[in-house]
Order: sequence, then C-alpha cells, then structure tokens
Amino acid sequence: MKRTPFKRKLSKPMKRTVIKKVSKQPISKLKAKLWKLFSLYIRQRDNYTCFTCGRKGDGSGMHAGHFVPKSIGGIALYFHEDNVHAQCYNCNINLSGNQYEYAKRLGIEKAEELLSLKNNITKWTEQDYYGKIEYYETKLSEKKH
Repeated sequence: MKRTPFKRKLSKPMKRTVIKKVSKQPISKLKAKLWKLFSLYIRQRDNYTCFTCGRKGDGSGMHAGHFVPKSIGGIALYFHEDNVHAQCYNCNINLSGNQYEYAKRLGIEKAEELLSLKNNITKWTEQDYYGKIEYYETKLSEKKH
C-alpha cells in the first residue's frame, strides 16, 4: 500500500506508567468522621439535654450546636468543646442556635473568649485529624465502660 500524505501509519500507543498514591483519606472524609465522633461525645457529655432551653432528647432530635457558627469560627472553633453543646432541634435549627440564651448560659467571659478565637486562622493536617479522631474514640469508649 502506497503512503500518501493523507494516510499515516499509526504508531503503537505509549504505555503509561501509573504511579499509585499512598492510600490516604481526604481531609473532608476525616473531618466528617471526626464530626460524627465529636458530636456524639458532646451529646453524651451534656446528657442529651439542650444547653439553651433544657429539653431532653435523643437521636436526631438532639444536635451538637455551636455558639460561634462553623461558617465564621474556622477549624479552631469547629471542634472546640467549650464552643459546642447539645442543643435540641428547635434551638439549633429553628432559632439559629438561640444565640442570646447560649451566651447567657456560657457567661460573658467565656463568650468573649470564644469570640476572640474566631480570628485565629489555623489549618489542620491529616495528623491533626487522626489525633483528634483517636482522642474522641478513646473518650467515647471510656464512657461506655
């Protein structure tokens, strides 16, 4: 077969070497896992009683609510035990955290301390997440026994 400028012989495709990354969980999955443990710990710590109104609850009726919201508090306050307490669905969702009552129950000094921490910009590494996950797994297992 005669070659013309319009017909080219295709060469064999090059083999690509695939470099596998070390299997690591992405930060988002670690954060979700830590939140699940942390939230359960907070609700158990507070005996499934709403911090702002005093209602008792369990399951999806009881949340772990933030005083300084997650959206502005950064990671420093996201998992801060003083910033998170058990809250009923009504206080946490319908009343947007019931901030006035939350601040009253925290006390002025603690509320101001938490608000001052929101300006701290920190970034957690995978090791930070793994350390916290291990810490709260231990705390939860101690409570069971």
